[in-house]
Amino acid sequence: MKCPRCHGEVPTEALRCPDCKLAKPKALIVKSDKKKDLSKKDAPKADGKRPGTHARKPRRKPERKLPKWVSIVAAALCVVLIAAVGVYVYLYFANAPGEIDPHLAQPAMQRLRQMPSRQANLTVEQYLSQELEKSRRVGNLASVQGWTLRPVKGSSSKMLIAFSFQERDNTERRAEWLADLTHDTFTPQTELATNACKP
Repeated sequence: MKCPRCHGEVPTEALRCPDCKLAKPKALIVKSDKKKDLSKKDAPKADGKRPGTHARKPRRKPERKLPKWVSIVAAALCVVLIAAVGVYVYLYFANAPGEIDPHLAQPAMQRLRQMPSRQANLTVEQYLSQELEKSRRVGNLASVQGWTLRPVKGSSSKMLIAFSFQERDNTERRAEWLADLTHDTFTPQTELATNACKP
């Protein structure tokens, strides 16, 4: 490069002209610095490899983030599902039929059968046997189930006591009582049970 004032030769790395001491223009200084940087980058390193020739690591794909409302909806659905399962389990165990204690159930059924009926001098059992015999005499009797005990859901002190038989026209004659073992009461649940018991 030549100096604009004295036209003498100025080395590229010099900041001033060695003859007239004129400062080198800034644009030329920036260009020469860039050339130096490029030459340094292209210069081979100690291991013999040029810069930029090493293997590049594969770029990771940016992870796609879900919108915030999706996570809120998913959390709400999980809470609702857990609550539904909890309610189902609670209702299942709360309404599971209790077991009848046979030491209490059998004596209660015997007391009911020996109670006086609406007809004079007949017990409940005798009254129901009479109704059964009437159906058999007429030729209407199809099958007899007899006396049964059944627990009431959610209670260990209540049970259903029933006497039933089936007639040929597919009608079931059934006398059923709700027995409360705690208070020793028998509440009729069907018409035949009401007719059988003395009020």
